[in-house]
Amino acid sequence: MDWRRRPAPVTKSDAVTTLYFIRHAQSLPLAHQAEPDWALSPVGEAQARGLVPVLTALGLQRLYSSPYRRCRDTLAPFAAAAKLEVALVPDLRERRIAGGWISDFREVWQRSWADLDFAFEGGETSRACRRRVVAAVDAIVARHPGETLGLGSHGNAIALFLSHADPTFTVTDAGSIRTPEISKVTHQAGRYVWDRGFHAGPEFEALACDFRETPGVIA
Repeated sequence: MDWRRRPAPVTKSDAVTTLYFIRHAQSLPLAHQAEPDWALSPVGEAQARGLVPVLTALGLQRLYSSPYRRCRDTLAPFAAAAKLEVALVPDLRERRIAGGWISDFREVWQRSWADLDFAFEGGETSRACRRRVVAAVDAIVARHPGETLGLGSHGNAIALFLSHADPTFTVTDAGSIRTPEISKVTHQAGRYVWDRGFHAGPEFEALACDFRETPGVIA
């Protein structure tokens, strides 16, 4: 073969990095417990076990996660089966809505998307949350160009990242993110692309449930 006709080598900046954002399985919020400590519900525990073959099929090479318990516990069965370590990244954590418990979350959710700079005292704005999650993902991608990565995070944090990757992402899209959920994003040449049409397959569809089915407050 004529060397002049060889394809140019793929550089790090040209490499396509595939990201699978994995929202945690169904959790068990407790009003008396700090949010980072919320565990999975019994349904969520079964979902986490059911994710093992689903995540195996994605060919994940590395795992990163929010340090919150519900994210760690969602990835734990797959990580054990795949013999992968889960690296904890604090900035993949969920957005802090306020300094205390919020009972009327639906209204706060809508307002937070209408005004990215809205926050209660002690809380974090949507804009600030998106900025830190994007920065965290940028750092991860820079370390692993061309690899396939699993990132465990939360519904609001993932939605805000997807709105960065795709300006057409809306509050309706955000509300459709289930527990658990798997969203596919690719990165190449400094640009993220959300694969809106990605589906993890029928085995996953049998696991996922509407996040509104999460158990209510248990005193």
